[in-house]
Amino acid sequence: MQNPRRYQRAWWKAVLLAGAMSFGSFAAHAQTTMTLHGFCGPSAATTTCFDNGTITPTTTTLTQFGFTRSPDNNSGLTSPTFELVVLVPTSDPGAGSQTITETGTGTSVTGSHTLTLLSGVFSSGTLDQFLGLTSVGGPNNPFSGFQAGATQQGLSVSGYDVYVFNYGSVTFGSPDPTFVNSGSFNGTFLNGAEIYGLILGPVAGQRQDATALSSTIITSGTVPDGGMTLMLLGGALVGLETLRRKLRV
Repeated sequence: MQNPRRYQRAWWKAVLLAGAMSFGSFAAHAQTTMTLHGFCGPSAATTTCFDNGTITPTTTTLTQFGFTRSPDNNSGLTSPTFELVVLVPTSDPGAGSQTITETGTGTSVTGSHTLTLLSGVFSSGTLDQFLGLTSVGGPNNPFSGFQAGATQQGLSVSGYDVYVFNYGSVTFGSPDPTFVNSGSFNGTFLNGAEIYGLILGPVAGQRQDATALSSTIITSGTVPDGGMTLMLLGGALVGLETLRRKLRV
């Protein structure tokens, strides 16, 4: 005769496992208040890349991307302008010589624009310091945080070449700023490139918001973590159903 208590204990363990996995997945995708979040595709609602708690991975070919904000409006911002930043690992073949050209939507600066490659290598301190900015709001952006995202994707990075362009004023939510490749750039970023957004202002040399490190997009070709989480959760749910049927016997 089967011991119902044993199956009950196993059933509750499976329930707790499924709950923990669901909560972990939710927490990894939860948005931090007053912070920017990168997305892949035309909008955050249809994004194909997801925050895995450390970084937001996607493939090296990225034809369209953008940034949303939580809350998705200009609350707490004064005369904000959007600065697009692309960090390219210096170890990549072609680093420092790639031409990155993007056309922005939802920004006041229209048309096709090539990001400017800044002099020097970002390898320590914060990105704000490298760009000569003073933070008056938003999350920190230490080099170690970007490096951790690369490490999580199996990449070794000791420094980044920094590309930037300011696309002018922005009003989040109407619509969020999005970017498509233009000119001769086909959207193939170098392996490990990290795409990041800054909100500058209200005066020159200040930034008032920034992208959460875990919401920074990295082009690495690694399968996003969200898919694995769903697979594991599905397996736990199948186990729950099996135990439920046994308990009813």
